[in-house]
Amino acid sequence: MTVFLAHAPADRQTAEALEKIIERRGQFCELDDGQTALRPVGNGDAFVLLVSQALTFATARLRLEQRALDAWAQGRLVVLKLDHGIAPVGLRDLPAIDATFEAAREFKWNEVADAVTKIVRAPPEPETADHDAGGDEAPPPAPPAQVEARSGGIGLGALLFPVLLLPGLLAISASVSIWLANRIGPAPGGWPELIAGIDGFGTRYGLPSGVTPWLFAASIALFVGVVGLIVFGLIGKKPETEALPRSVPRPRARRPRGSTPSSDAVFVSYARANDMTVLPLVEAAKRAGRKFWLDQQGISAGDGWAGEIVRAIKAAGGVVVMCSNAAFESDHVKREIYLADRYKKKLVPVFIEHAEPPEDFEYFFAGVQSLNLYDTPEEERSEALVRILGAAA
Repeated sequence: MTVFLAHAPADRQTAEALEKIIERRGQFCELDDGQTALRPVGNGDAFVLLVSQALTFATARLRLEQRALDAWAQGRLVVLKLDHGIAPVGLRDLPAIDATFEAAREFKWNEVADAVTKIVRAPPEPETADHDAGGDEAPPPAPPAQVEARSGGIGLGALLFPVLLLPGLLAISASVSIWLANRIGPAPGGWPELIAGIDGFGTRYGLPSGVTPWLFAASIALFVGVVGLIVFGLIGKKPETEALPRSVPRPRARRPRGSTPSSDAVFVSYARANDMTVLPLVEAAKRAGRKFWLDQQGISAGDGWAGEIVRAIKAAGGVVVMCSNAAFESDHVKREIYLADRYKKKLVPVFIEHAEPPEDFEYFFAGVQSLNLYDTPEEERSEALVRILGAAA
């Protein structure tokens, strides 16, 4: 089991600091700056991507991005933001741990270590079947990349509460001892003698006269307040409805029957901003006899996205990418192209407007026949789409 820490060369010192924290948990780490080819991410591994401005301009960014998408597809990716640099397209909308505030990074490192531990201890993700038996269950849960934001708060509270309780405990112990000492003898002392004893206790350790009783009062009040918060938190804590016992099956949302494409259907990858162009074009091509699968509900990158889209792409006979400037900025389109390449599906880029594909898209389009649909008369576009899909079949 290996934890890969992917980083830009300029962030190596930060990656080494994180490496020390994770290795204290008993995990083996390997730094990955993209300069050296490392083995693929496998079962039992975790992949932590350090996102920063330096990563944007790193010469090996594409290699690190590909490895991150590999890890995401297997549910083994943790995204960590070091500054306000933008993650590569395809990874921007995924949950990330925010470590942009340097003063709090020690707590964030522990948060990353917790996330890594969950991933490496999780059972391997089963392969997604091409077709469901019943066709009416939701896909498996999405990859466990998201880390609960409150985990950092829990760790901070575990450190802070004992520190806040300690002065109060000392003050209470000393006050009780002084009170008991005053009660011994033929003339037991009362409240004035207790205050005088507390004051004398402080002056013996160099505090000015009259200060110690106030310090004791403040410490005891703080102690009572912290204990009250702890009790209130335990009593008022609501049960988490998501955390079901393992013996109870987790309910699954139902999805429409027939939502998985047949092997002769084409998966359509497009940006939501191009709905008005893409949907009429696909409907016209359907009338010509082609079968398509589109996500018209806008599945998010969270629950359901991985299972539903992976199932659709694996079952499809090919993937057509409706290329546009919006598509080249779409995280969903980027991941769909990646999955098409991963599952060795025939890829057909169809340009619905003049747009230059970025270099990370060019990687997937290299050697693939494309269609400049925007140069085609509007009345002939559906026929041209059917024709290029037939040529690519």
